[in-house]
Amino acid sequence: MSRKRPPPTLLQLAVQNLLEDEDLAVGALKDLPGELFPEMFVEAFTRGHTDVLKAMVQSWTFPCLPLKSLMNLLEPGTSQTKLGDVLWENRSLQILQAVLDGIDGLLAQKVCPRRVKLQVLDLRDMHKNFWRVWAGKTFENHCNFWFRSMIAACSSVATKRRKIENGPRVSEKQSLKVVLDLPFYHDLQDPFKSYLLKWVQKKKGFVQLECTELDIDLTSTQNITDVLEMANLDSVQELRVYLTSTHSILAQFASSIGQMKNLQKLTLHNICVLLFSKEQTDQLVTKLTSQFPELHCLQEIYLDSVSSPVLRSLTSPLEKLSISCCKPSSSDWNQLPQCPSTRQLKHLELCSARMTDFSPDPLRALLDNVATTLTTLHLQDFSITDAHLHVILPALSRCSQLKIFSYMNSMSVATLESLLSHTARLSNLLLEMYFIPQGIYVPHQGANQRRDQIRDELMRIVDSLNHPRIVRFCAGHHEIYNTSRFCYPMHSSPCSSCISV
Repeated sequence: MSRKRPPPTLLQLAVQNLLEDEDLAVGALKDLPGELFPEMFVEAFTRGHTDVLKAMVQSWTFPCLPLKSLMNLLEPGTSQTKLGDVLWENRSLQILQAVLDGIDGLLAQKVCPRRVKLQVLDLRDMHKNFWRVWAGKTFENHCNFWFRSMIAACSSVATKRRKIENGPRVSEKQSLKVVLDLPFYHDLQDPFKSYLLKWVQKKKGFVQLECTELDIDLTSTQNITDVLEMANLDSVQELRVYLTSTHSILAQFASSIGQMKNLQKLTLHNICVLLFSKEQTDQLVTKLTSQFPELHCLQEIYLDSVSSPVLRSLTSPLEKLSISCCKPSSSDWNQLPQCPSTRQLKHLELCSARMTDFSPDPLRALLDNVATTLTTLHLQDFSITDAHLHVILPALSRCSQLKIFSYMNSMSVATLESLLSHTARLSNLLLEMYFIPQGIYVPHQGANQRRDQIRDELMRIVDSLNHPRIVRFCAGHHEIYNTSRFCYPMHSSPCSSCISV
C-alpha cells in the first residue's frame, strides 16, 4: 500500500499557480522574496520550465547553486518525478543547458544586478538539505554556511585563511566557479559531462573549473591534457589514478601532480603491473616522486603495492597508509619502516598482501615506530602465519592509542588466546574484530543453532581470559570482497555475519 503524499502547502500552491504563466513568472522574479527561489526553482525543474530556470539563474540570490544534488533528489523512482531513465537523461541535459544559458547571460552583463550573488555552480552530490530548508533567515544562514564550507573545500591555502563574510558578486572580473567531481575518465563521454566541459572550455577566463575529487583512468588518453588544463589543479583534494597507459602519457600526467598543492588523498593503482622496461619504469617513478615534495597537505595514500620510492619521497608524515592486493618486493618490504613518511601514522591498513615468504620484522618495526600515534590497524587476508603474528605481538601491545583493531586472518585457537591476552592491555581499544579461529568444531545443523554453538565456544575462550570488552568474530568474511577498481574494502565495522562475544 503506497503512502499518501501530504497536500501541497500554500507556498507550493502559490508557486505552482505562478508557473502556469511563464512570462508572468519571469517578470515576477525581480520582486520575488529570496526564500521563495528554491521552491520555485524545484517546481520549474520538475515541470521542465527551462525559460524560467534560465531567468532564475540570472536573478539567483544566493552564493551557491547546488544543481547536482537537486537532480539526484528528483531522479527517476523518487516521489517527485515519474520520468523514465531515457526521458530523465534528456531532461537533465536540457536543465543543464538552461542553467548554463542563464550563466552566459549573467556573465555577459557589464554591470551585475545588485541582488545577484551567484559565485558557485556546484555539480557535486552534496548539500541536499539546501533544497529542504525554506524559512527566511534560517535558510539564508544555511546557505552562507554551505558557501563557506564549499569555498574552504575547493580553494587554495591562502583563500582558505581568508574570512568570508559576504562573497563578491559575479562580474566580468570575478570568474564563476563550477565545482565538479570527475569520476572515471571514460565517464566524461556521457552527454551531461561532455556538454559541461565543452562549455567550460569556451568560457575560459570567465569560468573556473574546481575538482575536489579527480579520478583519471589513463587507459583512455583522449583529451586528458585538455581536462587538466581546464581544471584548477590547486583545488584537487582527492586524486585516484589508474596507472596503465603509454609511458609518455604517464610521464606527462606525473608533472601535473605537483600542481595539486592541496592534495590530501592519493590513490595509485596498478603500480606493480606497469608493462614497461625497468629503465622506463625507474624513469617514470623518479618523475612521479619528484613532484611529491610539493604535496605538503598530503595525509593519506592508497597503494596496491609496497613502493618504498613513493613513500621515501614524501617530505611530510602521513596520517593514513593503505596497501592492498600485492606481493611486495623483499627490498620494498624491508625499507617500509625506514620511510620518514610512515613514522607518525594514525591509520594503517594492509590487505591481501602475500606475506608468507617474508619476514615479519619490518611490520614489527613499523608498529614500534607508530606505537604512540596509531589509532586504527587493519590486517586483512594478509597470509600471515601464527609464527609471524607472535613476532609482532609485543609491538602490538605497545600501541597504547589503538582504538580499532581488525585482524581478519586465519589463526588457531591458541594464537587467538595469545592475541587476546595482548589486546586486553590496550585500555583505549574500543573495537576488535577477528575471523572465527580454526579448530572450533561445530556439527552441521540449522543455521541459528550452529551460530549459537559457535558463540558458546567463543564465549568459553574469551571468558577464560577475563577479557575486558566485547569481541566480534566474523563468520561470513568472503562476502565483503568486491571487484571495485580502486577500493579494496576493509572489514572495519561489524556486519550481519559478526558474532559478538
